[in-house]
Amino acid sequence: MPEPKNVYIKCDVLEDLPKLNRDNWLFEIKLLSKELSQNASILQVGSMDGTRIIKLLEARPDLKLTGIEIEAPLVELAKKKVTKAGLKASFVHGDITNPPNLPKFDYVICLNNTLGYIPEQKKAINKMKSLGKNTIISVYGEKFNDELAQSYFKSINLEIDHIDQNAIIMNGFTKVKRFTKEEVDSWNCKITETPIGYFCILNTSKN
Repeated sequence: MPEPKNVYIKCDVLEDLPKLNRDNWLFEIKLLSKELSQNASILQVGSMDGTRIIKLLEARPDLKLTGIEIEAPLVELAKKKVTKAGLKASFVHGDITNPPNLPKFDYVICLNNTLGYIPEQKKAINKMKSLGKNTIISVYGEKFNDELAQSYFKSINLEIDHIDQNAIIMNGFTKVKRFTKEEVDSWNCKITETPIGYFCILNTSKN
């Protein structure tokens, strides 16, 4: 069975990904750089080895970033990588469905279909909304078709057993979900289409 830490770390190795996944990754960073307000405090759900936080800080050094990651080895790796890059960010070990005690953030961001790997997705969304004045969730949609899914998961060392509609079941690993337009519409959010999915902004400031 693949170790989650060894799978997740490959999701941000752009040179190994199919072109559409790489384009999607970069598109999300550009959108975030434009969308996030000046000096905002941000919690990234699924911060992995800190690669996205480093890219965001390089584009927007004013941001105050914290990452939450379920895999403890990746938390330690992220701390080392950010320090080596000469940047500042905080990282905590935890599960967004049952997070440690955290302050309220200006934004909670969950990128690159991270939500699709979380079994309790509704609970995760509710927790994110409770922690952020705004919540940004990007997911893979219908353009992440079966052929692209096969290519992408192979690039991160996963093998698909079978695909049941929008549930992608792996050999020896958690299943991964892709999302329909109807599903993201139900979140009552502002939606921007990405190369393979949806970039969704949920205003939760009244929560």
